[in-house]
Amino acid sequence: MNGVGNRMRHAMDAKGFSEDGLSKRLGLNKRTLNYYLNDRSEPKFETLLNFCEITGVDVGDVLRRGTDEHINFKLDQGDPDFVKVDVYDVGLAAGDGRISDNAQVINQLAFNAQWLSREGIDPAHASIVRVEGESMEPTLQSKSVVLIDHRDKQPVSKSYIFAVRLGEGLKVKRVERSIEDQSILLHSDNPRDPTEHITGNDLDGFEIIGRVVWTAKTFPA
Repeated sequence: MNGVGNRMRHAMDAKGFSEDGLSKRLGLNKRTLNYYLNDRSEPKFETLLNFCEITGVDVGDVLRRGTDEHINFKLDQGDPDFVKVDVYDVGLAAGDGRISDNAQVINQLAFNAQWLSREGIDPAHASIVRVEGESMEPTLQSKSVVLIDHRDKQPVSKSYIFAVRLGEGLKVKRVERSIEDQSILLHSDNPRDPTEHITGNDLDGFEIIGRVVWTAKTFPA
């Protein structure tokens, strides 16, 4: 049940409960609940069921396998048509690469649940980040935000755009695998930016984070 406490905490925060208030509703002392939320001990299944009933989340989301901490929950039981997706304080460089020091959730956006399902996007494995730089213009403008599907990591076509990690840099590029020399090609949409050729030891630091499936432009205040 590794990670259950993290998901319980995220559910608690997403639904606006405090530890004091939730511990009283559950009939637990605050220290016991804090142990659960920090994965220092495992709650009984009956306690988990009570927790899910009080917070209005699905027990399957809390018990899902894996160590992902952030699960996106429906807005509330009375509004099942929309799902919240976390917005992270992370910049994907459409340029030379930007080192990210953190991945804090700073906001949430609501998406139509039917649209997500139709597109094959599991909101529990999606996130929203911003684009910084001009190398993917005009397709992705600097300061726009993009929705990332973290389950889709297969660059089967150059028509797809991916968020990638190269060393400590986070980028957004079209990804192509070269069969001839077992290398990775990172293509930009801006003709002024040349294709990056990732080979040799640099491949060890390369990772596809997920596919860009939606974008919107934000304007500075």
